[in-house]
Amino acid sequence: MTTTPRHFSLSLLAASMVVVLAGCACAPSATPETDTAPTAAAPAEVAPPPAEAAAPPEPTAQPPRLPDDGMVAQFAPAQVKLSTETLALLARLAQARTADERLEITGYCNRKDAPVDAKDIALMRAMAARNELVRLGVPAKTIRVKFNTMQGLHALKIVAK
Repeated sequence: MTTTPRHFSLSLLAASMVVVLAGCACAPSATPETDTAPTAAAPAEVAPPPAEAAAPPEPTAQPPRLPDDGMVAQFAPAQVKLSTETLALLARLAQARTADERLEITGYCNRKDAPVDAKDIALMRAMAARNELVRLGVPAKTIRVKFNTMQGLHALKIVAK
């Protein structure tokens, strides 16, 4: 069968109508305006859906609290880098301290677990905390740094005096 120009144009017209209609089906339709005149049979009134219960407010994040015993960080045996939680505690301490308050920072490293010199690791932990506090505005002359390798701890302790 040979296609004549008339059959070809009708096929093209039908194909373009399908494309246009398909495009209309994908496009969001506008809501037609309805006539507000009363009709003979009024639809039954529908009760509004029950109001959703108001969700309880989400608790606001409390600022990190300093522990009562002064232990602000726990470490792996060779770790000296301060965690984000410890940095947040140090920031809180720097904001909350009084001008005449002196701080004593003790770095702990269990000498039996230490892969290298326990004294060096303990001092690096204490100095990391001291340097962070000085960066946050605590005067360096109000901070005393100590180390302890005798206890079985890998920690950092800060005591206000």
